[in-house]
Amino acid sequence: MTKSAAMLVVTGALLATAGCAADETAAPDELRDPCALLPADLLTRLAPGAQPSASANLGERSGSRECAVDLTSGTSMRGDLVVTVAVDAEGMYDDRWRRDRCARIAADPTGTGPGDTSCVAVHPWDGGETRFDGWAWRGDHYQVRVAYQVVEPRTLPAGAEADLRGVLAAAVDALPN
Repeated sequence: MTKSAAMLVVTGALLATAGCAADETAAPDELRDPCALLPADLLTRLAPGAQPSASANLGERSGSRECAVDLTSGTSMRGDLVVTVAVDAEGMYDDRWRRDRCARIAADPTGTGPGDTSCVAVHPWDGGETRFDGWAWRGDHYQVRVAYQVVEPRTLPAGAEADLRGVLAAAVDALPN
């Protein structure tokens, strides 16, 4: 083998290895069902009597799983709770994406966790709803969202913010390695 042919083989092997190393995200079907992160005692406090409903949108390289809880089903409350976990092999959850999502909820991104970056906002009654919104990311490939909107009553249940922050952290911890 000539020296130039050997260099081509080595270069090709290095490029192939680099390509594999850059794509170490989990397959979308490896995302855990976020409904499993909502234990009965938490649902009793935040959505008494309501039943979670799981859905998924899974492609080959990106996808998401969602757990939605309609507070109007079986409760005296009106509103909803949504937990979403997502993966994108192309790394779409970059700094610009994260800053945009945090700006939408009027919160600043922080690196203190959960995840590599996160932001949380609690908005009191504004004439239409009371909200908790939380976003968290691990790298540019994984995203978690927790949203809780209450229309009736006009305040979050006692301890709701701490419970929801716990769900956000648990969802990040449940992301595939």
